[in-house]
Amino acid sequence: MQATDYAMAVTDSFALPDACTRIKELLDDNSSTAQDIADVVSLDPSLSSKLLKLANSALYNFTSEISTISRAVNVIGGKALYSLVMTETASSAFKHFENNAIDLERFWQQSVFAALIAKQLAHQLHCKDEERFFLIGLLHNFGELAVAYKAPELAKQCEAYDEEILPWELQTKVMGFDYAECSSQILMLWNLPSNLFTPISKQHDLGLALKQTDVAILYLAVRIALSIVHRDKYRYQQLVGEDLLNCLKLTDREIEEATRFARIEAYKILIIMNPELFVIP
Repeated sequence: MQATDYAMAVTDSFALPDACTRIKELLDDNSSTAQDIADVVSLDPSLSSKLLKLANSALYNFTSEISTISRAVNVIGGKALYSLVMTETASSAFKHFENNAIDLERFWQQSVFAALIAKQLAHQLHCKDEERFFLIGLLHNFGELAVAYKAPELAKQCEAYDEEILPWELQTKVMGFDYAECSSQILMLWNLPSNLFTPISKQHDLGLALKQTDVAILYLAVRIALSIVHRDKYRYQQLVGEDLLNCLKLTDREIEEATRFARIEAYKILIIMNPELFVIP
């Protein structure tokens, strides 16, 4: 099977909620209002509850509590709210394809660490749409669940990476493609914007990372996240060359700040997104 085959199996099994499509349509319609968007979100009680939790989380860090969907739209903005809707959708999709073929706690941690680091790096580099980078980081490895769903034995083989072979190198060796390719194919089949799936598809392309900031941020975030989750195997300094840091004009202190931010906030986000897996003691 090729990456597209796994992606098609996922999209055949899990469709984007109507709210995602409708909100995207409203955002593209200049005549729509914030209340129009809030009305769509409010039709889904579960989604509304999760969005309010996320809106009041450390991701946005507002000084006062956001207690209504309409206020969330007004304060956060339509584009950020769409990213939150997509985050909830990603969480639902992750749970839909969870199985015992892989280490789920490691998968969730790696996804959320990459999301938080990408968001913080985007903030440090003064990029627009920081929430988009959170979503890119969150979805960067979704292809792993697709493979675990259709070919659990292959997914188990791909988890056997170590100091001598990086995860995406082993994936290519075992399957002929890596999870990045599969992840981007899924987002493409869902008709999501290209500024989401293109960086994901190129997350291991150093040459392109040196030219495009979107790719560079994800390239760096993925490797820092990997070094956090596998402190016994990797250090980010071994995974990221000086050329990329110089290109982005990032200092070691800024990398440390992004890493510290992710370490502090990850548990809060993990509890919101998957309380069943990460039980509060």
